[in-house]
Amino acid sequence: NANSNSNSNSNIDMEQLLPILQYAKTKKIKLIASSPDYNDIQTVRTSGLQNLDPNIRTNYVVDAEGFINWTQEPKNKLYTEKSLLKDFIPMNEKEIQNGPGGYFAESILVHETIATTMAKYVFRNNNGNGSKNGNNNSKNTLVFNIGTKPNVRFMGGPNGRIARICKTIKPNTNIDEEAVTTILINPTAQETLSQSKFLRLEIGTAPKNLAYQTKVADYLWFSTMPKVNMLPRLMNG
Repeated sequence: NANSNSNSNSNIDMEQLLPILQYAKTKKIKLIASSPDYNDIQTVRTSGLQNLDPNIRTNYVVDAEGFINWTQEPKNKLYTEKSLLKDFIPMNEKEIQNGPGGYFAESILVHETIATTMAKYVFRNNNGNGSKNGNNNSKNTLVFNIGTKPNVRFMGGPNGRIARICKTIKPNTNIDEEAVTTILINPTAQETLSQSKFLRLEIGTAPKNLAYQTKVADYLWFSTMPKVNMLPRLMNG
């Protein structure tokens, strides 16, 4: 999936994806269309989730209660404030006046849909049993999602929703948060929302937020050796 939001700084250059698509074709790797329909994204951005056709919304969001509760959880409120809304760029005068409400609705719909599509694929691919031998070992299925850094960092995008949705679809699944691995590739300090030359490795460092502290990713991968002074400290390798 090449997930993207309306904001230009969240879009993926399709030329960057071409090598991946070519590799997938050569190796006969299945591709999953996991983003909402573009027209539906625009409807939500301009008119809100409540104006999306209920039947379409149900297809995108299988865990409606969890989807709603997500917006109220302190950990996710922290993610929204410290990461998600940092990428808001008003599209028009109306958004300048009204703020990021439409962008927020669009973003959480896109994230939820991607995670829902991946979760559905896991169980459909394994005949609904979690694994091909029927032992409910859903972790045997490997699915990759390729997204922009804003949709990956600090675990609040699709990566932070998959475990919850999997349990909604199949309550006895063994898929949990540990089954989801997030890799941030070639991040810069700015892309981790750092105000210094160092990468920002977590959000929630204030005393009142320590209980909800979240790392930027499980792994940081670089194409070439990064400058040592980019990391304020060593991470697990």
